[in-house]
Amino acid sequence: MKNIPLILLTGLLLASFSQPAFSQKLATLKVEAQLSNEAGRSIIKARDHHLVIDAPSPLGGPNEAINPIEILLSALASCAVLVSERAAHEMDITLTYASASVEGGLDPRGVKGEDVNPRLQAFRVELQLAGPTEKQAQQLKVAIQKRCPVYTTLERAAPIELEVRIK
Repeated sequence: MKNIPLILLTGLLLASFSQPAFSQKLATLKVEAQLSNEAGRSIIKARDHHLVIDAPSPLGGPNEAINPIEILLSALASCAVLVSERAAHEMDITLTYASASVEGGLDPRGVKGEDVNPRLQAFRVELQLAGPTEKQAQQLKVAIQKRCPVYTTLERAAPIELEVRIK
């Protein structure tokens, strides 16, 4: 080691410590959907978990289980409360209650085959929190807007109105 120039040694050490940061792979999540034996119903598999998803009645589904749009909205709601919980813990903010209500607006004619874009065009999220001060609640709101992968993905598709209320 005596003959290795200090600058080269420093570079090797930096490379060994920095390498994981530059070569980290994306986390890959996978779900599978398969039609069931009932029209308008699919079975979802995520890891070792299964979920039934139905089309609503107007689209020929049995409408006995949650539909795909409700799954999307529930992903945003649950991600918001889970990020709130984690961020509150990290910031030492007392959080005794968190719930989120999410609405999405779409034109259902597109789903029925009419020449209208069926995408969700806007989201409204109401986050109810108990425990934090108003300032802390705003910090949790910012954490959701920056750290929630569902929020940050959907905000590229449509505007998201995020309102925080202290309970």
